[in-house]
Amino acid sequence: MKTFMKLIINVIVFSLVLMKVSCSSSDSGTFVEEDPITETPDNSVDVKKLSISVACEGNSWVAETIYPENTGNIVGEGGISNWTDANNKIRTYFYAKTTGDIQVGLKGKFTSTTKLKVTLGSVSKEVEFESSATAQKYAVGTFKIESKGYHFVELEGLIKSGSTFGEISDILLGNATWSSNIVSVQPDWFYWGRRGPSVHLGYTMPEGKNITWFYNELTVPEGMDPIGTYFMANGFADGYFGMQVNSETERRVLFSVWSAYDTQDPNQIPDEYTVDPLGYGTDVTVKEFGGEGSGAQSYLVYNWKAGNTYKFLLRGESNTENTMDYTAYFYAPEVGDWKLIASFRRPFPSNSAKYLGRLHSFLENFTPSMGSNVRKINYSNQWVYDTNGTWSEMTGAKFTVDNTAASGVRFDYDGGADGANFYLRNCGFFSDNEIPNTSFTRTPKGVAPTVDFSKLEVPKIPEEVVRNLLDRSTWTVVDYSSQEDQGGEGDTGKCYDILDNDVNTYWHSCWNNCTGTPPHHIVVDMGESKTIAGFRFIQRQSLSRAVKDIELQVSADNTTWTSIGDFTLANVSTVLDIDLSEAKTFRYFKFIAKTSHDGSDFAAMAEIVPYTN
Repeated sequence: MKTFMKLIINVIVFSLVLMKVSCSSSDSGTFVEEDPITETPDNSVDVKKLSISVACEGNSWVAETIYPENTGNIVGEGGISNWTDANNKIRTYFYAKTTGDIQVGLKGKFTSTTKLKVTLGSVSKEVEFESSATAQKYAVGTFKIESKGYHFVELEGLIKSGSTFGEISDILLGNATWSSNIVSVQPDWFYWGRRGPSVHLGYTMPEGKNITWFYNELTVPEGMDPIGTYFMANGFADGYFGMQVNSETERRVLFSVWSAYDTQDPNQIPDEYTVDPLGYGTDVTVKEFGGEGSGAQSYLVYNWKAGNTYKFLLRGESNTENTMDYTAYFYAPEVGDWKLIASFRRPFPSNSAKYLGRLHSFLENFTPSMGSNVRKINYSNQWVYDTNGTWSEMTGAKFTVDNTAASGVRFDYDGGADGANFYLRNCGFFSDNEIPNTSFTRTPKGVAPTVDFSKLEVPKIPEEVVRNLLDRSTWTVVDYSSQEDQGGEGDTGKCYDILDNDVNTYWHSCWNNCTGTPPHHIVVDMGESKTIAGFRFIQRQSLSRAVKDIELQVSADNTTWTSIGDFTLANVSTVLDIDLSEAKTFRYFKFIAKTSHDGSDFAAMAEIVPYTN
């Protein structure tokens, strides 16, 4: 249990920053659980004295939602809009550094007479707003802040005569005596403030040992696994290894290694800096990544369960001059065995290392519309194995935070030790936070992992099946729905680029001064009938607008078409082969792109190559 004194110390640490930076949030421990008392609006509130604006764009979420799109469809640039469903209550969060009476209003535009319920703490007020052509400031009433920490103003739609409950840009607070005591996320921090703070544990490694293996166990408590979370178990100087909640239906085990070349675009990495795969397990996808550094990434789609304990094992050592080889294994109790994820070779390892270093774990939210949901992770057993064949237990760790927390943008961060476990917790607008840079010691378990290294799968690149790829030099495109031929893709973007035997050129659906909505199609004439056993696809190498769901149709005369099936293409830059259930004879084939991996209306494809075996 965190003490009140810790909160006071933390506020003092960030007091100078808080004069400039704001944060949005609310603490479930602060909020009253009983039904609020409903009052009529307080007409004595002077709207001109509501001098504090809490921007909805950076501080509002749909209440108690587990789906990103619920907030994403309503809260966006400019604040709250498209709010049509009365079941969607909107909460706008702020941090109060003191207590007392506070006056509340809002800034918004209402296209017709609208009635909202406005709640803060244990009091609600029902307010009617008249229609207006432009955004206006409205007074709501006086409320009470009964505790320091996070709070929220909740808006509930009661009556609307128009299509929406209004467009609301700001929650207004006052009077001026509160100006230095209210913290909310400011415009320069909207993206990171909505994501919330990331929290870390840096483990105390044994001194004087060359570490080659890092073992960790983690358990996500039930209900603490919202969409958009990365529960990172085995972090090291050059990468990270853990598990994610990617969507309502997909979860992954993710292992990535950064390139030593500083760029956000993997296409810019010189060959000598490229992180090369040395092997990967069955059903594992290997690709490049960018955006937050760049390098090599691997993941296994696996439906892990909250409440179950999973084991992570990472190997790191240098086997050739000025490189490090990193190999990751995952153990699921549902499977009962170690599963190889991938192995990568990184040129120019950090600090010219030859063994594992800077071992850590972290917890982050990577979906801004889920920044109001709390998440937590328990780490239960950390060990390292050295070149002398000895296991050592790591029982010490330092709790640290990212720049979002260190700059005073969000305070809902926590971490420490609980008996024999370490833990991390973030987001959700709780107020019982931990002081950053605090060191903790957990209770030792004293039982080393039982890992038989000789039985672990040896990494190797799966052998590529040799295909009899057909010569396409005389083939023609005889029909298509659209192509980017207005210069938007430079010298590429045309349909024929799927036949030119160059993976660096590609077809792209039109977008520059034109529109093209899915499904997209391309019809290819092979010149004569051929018996085809399958198709090879190669996505656009940057994976921008990579195609996901497709249909293939075939024809002998370009008039009568037969579907040979619907297929899903992986979001990878390597070859994707689709074997037909039985060989088909035809002259024409139609490629139909139904969806893209990024969810947009656009699509791109580098190569399509039929083969005969």
